[in-house]
Amino acid sequence: MEYKREPLEEDEVMLLRKSCHNFEEELAINILLDTGMRVSELANLKEENISWQRGCITIIGKGKKRRVIPLSKLAKFYVTQLFTKETKFPLAMRTIQKYVKVVAERARIRKPVSPHVLRHTFAVTYLHKGGNLRALQAILGHSSITTTDIYLNYSGKRVLDDFAKVWEQ
Repeated sequence: MEYKREPLEEDEVMLLRKSCHNFEEELAINILLDTGMRVSELANLKEENISWQRGCITIIGKGKKRRVIPLSKLAKFYVTQLFTKETKFPLAMRTIQKYVKVVAERARIRKPVSPHVLRHTFAVTYLHKGGNLRALQAILGHSSITTTDIYLNYSGKRVLDDFAKVWEQ
């Protein structure tokens, strides 16, 4: 099975982050990019899902599976703001999807961008930074490693970067 969605490159991620015009857009973009959450999971996020001490979110995801999502410093900042600021939250799934589309258009990213592309970008970035495939499987909530394997389709640039890092030492 070939995976058609293409993850964003680092420069596209930076453009996307810089193209947010309000806090809700920033929140949606940054949490999705830094957690790999599904759009439905973000839309249904409750404060009781967050373990501030452990720095993670525990949710019941797709297929009624419980999973733990680690929080980066950036994601923790936005999640903290989410429950302390006067934000228009919870955001509906369609609203989150609209924010992602509008911000991607504003950033002039040519390839299709959706919340799932941001999930894919999270997965590829995690692996590119040296993350473990089995840990990624747990973070994403996949019961089969084959499903996680779909996220391994590196873009041409990442293949070249990885080769240079490994081969040209």
